[in-house]
Amino acid sequence: MAQEERIAEARRTNDLLDRIADHLGHIAERLRPPAAGPRSLTPQELLSRWRSKNLVVTDDVHAVAAYLAPALVRGPARCRLEEVAERTGLTLDRVHDCVRMLLKRGCVRQAGCAEDGAPVYVLP
Repeated sequence: MAQEERIAEARRTNDLLDRIADHLGHIAERLRPPAAGPRSLTPQELLSRWRSKNLVVTDDVHAVAAYLAPALVRGPARCRLEEVAERTGLTLDRVHDCVRMLLKRGCVRQAGCAEDGAPVYVLP
């Protein structure tokens, strides 16, 4: 009887460890940068993915997304909003709104700031 209980307990422990391993695998997949996968995402594919999910809804947001996409697919994108405004022809306030929309919709996330204070964005 005691041996059967030990066997049952060992099975429950193995099942629990299997579930933990599965969860850790899912977490690792979510944390893996896009470039670490078998095939790197292109900026065009990233924009298409965002557009197919209706995440980029205006021309202004698309312009900011198109500016950020090439850097984002390579890794962290250090980006001063003033530079984006200059390159896209948008006002600084509008660029700020567009970046906020991309953040809110989960297209990008801020991963801190560079030494000069410029925000650093990454793909989620």
